[in-house]
Amino acid sequence: MSELIQYDLSKPAQTLQLAAELQRFVKEQKLTVNIKGKSYPLVESWQFAGSQLGLIPIIQSVQNISTDSEVKYSATVEVIRIADGCVVSRGFAICSNKEGNKRTWDEYAICSMAQTRATGKAFRNILSWLMKAAGFEATPAEEMDFIKDEVGDNKRDELLALLETSSYEGKVRDKLYIRITGILTSDDYDRAFKDLASNQVFDAIPNPSQKDINNHLKKTIK
Repeated sequence: MSELIQYDLSKPAQTLQLAAELQRFVKEQKLTVNIKGKSYPLVESWQFAGSQLGLIPIIQSVQNISTDSEVKYSATVEVIRIADGCVVSRGFAICSNKEGNKRTWDEYAICSMAQTRATGKAFRNILSWLMKAAGFEATPAEEMDFIKDEVGDNKRDELLALLETSSYEGKVRDKLYIRITGILTSDDYDRAFKDLASNQVFDAIPNPSQKDINNHLKKTIK
C-alpha cells in the first residue's frame, strides 16, 4: 500500500504541487457550484485540501436555537492537525428555514447544513489562499445562499421529482437532495436537470424510445 503524501506548505514547490492536485481532484469530482460564472468549492473540496495536509474537521458543538416560528441550528467545527492534535482553526455557522430557498427543508437538513457551513468556514480561515491558487473562489459554496434566487421552489420541486425516479440511491441521493434544494441559479438548474434526465429509470418500458422518455419526463414534472 502506498504511503499517503503529506505536503509541507513551507516548501514552495510542494505548495504548487498541492494546488495542482487540488484543482485536478475538484474538477474531476465536480465539487464546485457555478455562480455568476465563478466556481465556488463545495465542502468536500475543502475537506480534500485539508486531508492532504493532515488536517481533519471535528464537530465541537451543535445547538438547536429554534423558535416557535423558525427552525434554526448553529454549529462550531474545529480543524485538528492529526500529527499532534493541535487546533489550527475554528469555524462557526448557522442555518435557518427562514432563508429563501430553505423554507421546505426538514429539520435534519437545517441541522446538517449548519455543520457543513461551519466545516467550510473552518477550512476557509486557513486555506482560502490555497483554494485561490488552485483556481477557485475562496468562499465555500454553502455560504453563497444570499445570491438572488433565479429558480424558485417550483423548479426545485421538478428536480426533486426527477431525483425520486432517478437511478441515484443511498448517500448519493441524500447529498443530491441537499444540493438540489440549495440551487439558486438558472445555470445550475439546467445542469442538474440534464444530469437527472439522463439518469432516469424506465423499468416499465423495455428499450424505451426517445418519445417514451419525453412522455415519462412530462408526467414526472407535472
